[in-house]
Amino acid sequence: MGEDECFNDFKIKLMDIVNQSHQLGDPYSDRRVKQKIMRSLPDRFESKVTAIEENSGYMDMKPSEVIGRLLAYESRKVPSTTTPPKKSKGIALKASKDAKEAKHESDEDLALFVKRFNKVMGFKKKKGFGSRGQDLKKKSSFKKFEPRQERTERKGV
Repeated sequence: MGEDECFNDFKIKLMDIVNQSHQLGDPYSDRRVKQKIMRSLPDRFESKVTAIEENSGYMDMKPSEVIGRLLAYESRKVPSTTTPPKKSKGIALKASKDAKEAKHESDEDLALFVKRFNKVMGFKKKKGFGSRGQDLKKKSSFKKFEPRQERTERKGV
């Protein structure tokens, strides 16, 4: 079988040879027909040939079953690999931006960058103006400063 020959043409030639041999009184056994089919296939059928041969029921298969599997494989698989799909042409359009839109988008991009940067660095958003996010209404832990009284005033003089 040639590389560019379809399997159906090969099958017709093979069946003619087998029938002529049978008419002449020297018929081929099923095993010999299967071997001839498997050996004469091109490389594009290599994976399917391996799968069929490794099948546990390969020895019990009839040549017609092998031919049917190879025909199904060719109709399903081989045409898609031999003919590349045609690419469709698309339309390319230029995009235009208004100056205000570009500035607004760059501001949004910068804000998003700062937000992500702070997240990566582990900065937390502060709730109030306090150094640790404390509410201003809470009492401070610091004592109010009161000036000291002099010693003379304490003694009662």
